[in-house]
Amino acid sequence: MHKRPTLCASLVREIQRRIATDEFKSGEKLPPENEIAALFGVSRTVVREAIKQLALMGLVRVEHGKGMFVSSFDPTFLAQSLSPFILTNRDMVFDLLEARQHIETIIAYLAARRRTRQDVEEMEAMLSVMKEALRGGEVATYAEKNLSFHMLIAKASRNTVLAMTIETFRHLLKEFMADFMTMVPGMTASAIDYHVKIFRAIKKGDALSAQKHMQNHILHVERALREHLNNLDIKPDKGDPWKKA
Repeated sequence: MHKRPTLCASLVREIQRRIATDEFKSGEKLPPENEIAALFGVSRTVVREAIKQLALMGLVRVEHGKGMFVSSFDPTFLAQSLSPFILTNRDMVFDLLEARQHIETIIAYLAARRRTRQDVEEMEAMLSVMKEALRGGEVATYAEKNLSFHMLIAKASRNTVLAMTIETFRHLLKEFMADFMTMVPGMTASAIDYHVKIFRAIKKGDALSAQKHMQNHILHVERALREHLNNLDIKPDKGDPWKKA
């Protein structure tokens, strides 16, 4: 029989989620104890204990006389460390896509079950921006908003660890997504179709369909990338995968 989480544990998880989804941004000052207590309907004692736990995790720092600040996980640090290896190694590019497939399909499933009206509205607005960029031939803008759309899905999953993982992926993928979409004919048009299907499934709350469409989307990207690299006759582990050997 599962124990019901304590008020402190619930508050810790909620603040973790808000940090992961950028509702509480890195470096931002948190509201005072009394405001947090009122916001979440708990006592100041619970808030103090939660802040202590978050500080031990390295997510929050307390500066006496100044207040409490977010010092969240910075996904750019890991992304910057991994980028040189992934971007010059064909096998690692596909390892990244494989990892993304397993993680993002679960995220899509959870998002369909847990999304709010605001989540749906934000996704729909982002899709509109993506379509406009596509019509205007703005591939770089489309690629950037494409990754932002995936982050909105991660936010809707309400899973802090998964959201942090996808944020790291976002910084890794940002390095080459625009170039890839420019080089592969029809890539952006087909991608937007998959995004629309994923969005509609999430909006309807159809978790299995959202999961299936996300899997098909990422498999499509992987197939297109393999075909593109094969056409360039690039060998694995031989330099820059975006230039002909």
